[in-house]
Amino acid sequence: MKTTLRLSVMLLGLASLPALAREQAMPSTQATNLNCQPPSTAPAATASQDLFDQYSWQMFIALSWPAQDGQRGNPDCSKQPGDAGYTVWQTYKTVEEIFLPGATNPGPWNSPQTAKSLGIINIAALKNSSQVNAVDQAVGGWLIDQARNPTYYDISANETSYNYIVGNSFYNADVVSKANNIQFPYGVIEVKSSWRVLTTADNASHYLTMLARVAKFNDQGQRIGVTEAYLGLVGLHIITKANGYPQWIWSTFEQVDNVPPKALVNGQWVDQPASGTAYSYFNAAAPAVTLNQSPCDWQTQDAHLVCVPKPGTTFQTPNPLNRVTPIAEVTNGVNANYRSDPGLQSSALKYYQLITTQRPLMPDNPGNPLGQPTPSLSANVTMESYIQPNSSCMNCHSMATPVKSPYKSDYSYLFKFANAPIGKTIKDEE
Repeated sequence: MKTTLRLSVMLLGLASLPALAREQAMPSTQATNLNCQPPSTAPAATASQDLFDQYSWQMFIALSWPAQDGQRGNPDCSKQPGDAGYTVWQTYKTVEEIFLPGATNPGPWNSPQTAKSLGIINIAALKNSSQVNAVDQAVGGWLIDQARNPTYYDISANETSYNYIVGNSFYNADVVSKANNIQFPYGVIEVKSSWRVLTTADNASHYLTMLARVAKFNDQGQRIGVTEAYLGLVGLHIITKANGYPQWIWSTFEQVDNVPPKALVNGQWVDQPASGTAYSYFNAAAPAVTLNQSPCDWQTQDAHLVCVPKPGTTFQTPNPLNRVTPIAEVTNGVNANYRSDPGLQSSALKYYQLITTQRPLMPDNPGNPLGQPTPSLSANVTMESYIQPNSSCMNCHSMATPVKSPYKSDYSYLFKFANAPIGKTIKDEE
């Protein structure tokens, strides 16, 4: 199968955007920075939210630039956003390419790309499971969109991350589970992406798209095979270990039609759905008590917790969502500037919005190793769907460990995908 990626062309009339607190609102005339290279430095830890949000947009644009043919991770600066081809971040090595069966060495960085294949349907599983490649755990659950199709996930890493993993044999679960000194170098980037199946009712020009093999499931959420699907990007976490930020910087983006924006009306946040817009994960008629609820009835099967659809539902029952924490006014100001930039009007990037940039306010405070996550909450509705009220990327990832390991893994859950060598299992190490 030949994998394709299409960045398409449509003009957008910017809709009115909601406000949160009256904090550091950026003027609408603030200049943007469209560059095929990511920013070389991050803002100072005490910088304002708008500077961090601009940093996030600069990362998003650079990583979504068309990549050089045959050169993973390198932009083709002769092209522009919206031109055909893989984006830079889509040429990063995926967990499927890094963590091979039998803990086989995955080889050189610049190996040829193969057809994309997505099988993860519960990104929370890897965070909360001690099992290798578990797909169901008692936090989270799958996410079915309003078209009754599952949301798929992928995780990938840049060359700096890949070289660190391969150089230390951390693709081997036997090795990494014993490592007590995991510390990525500065310059590492991880990307988590969420995708929905595009139908004839969708305007594909509003999405970064790709053709991929995806897992098929029966009505109980059990895998029954593989099919090919045309996918649209709905969520993106860009996680950067920037120099001076040992707790990393966390940027999260969504497609603008996931859920409607909100406005503050008489002290209450009110949904502002646009007329004629079919939101991918929002149903205005859904009772409030059904919003943002995990679809799982957790049952123990073979000593594992397994998600079984709640009574009266199936794997095809939509899971209606809404945004719990409205996007801050300052962030919406940055979004408006970048989305209206002339250089993005031939790109689907203008149909995406930054939700927030979370970073440590005090990255070097020995009395507070977490660095005081700022803002305190960060949630992508497609990835933290059911834990939005208390979701913090930094808090969650600070607890990351490899499978069956007591040792922290430097804010990365990548090692949950590590496989045991041939003839051994992780259970053998217990």
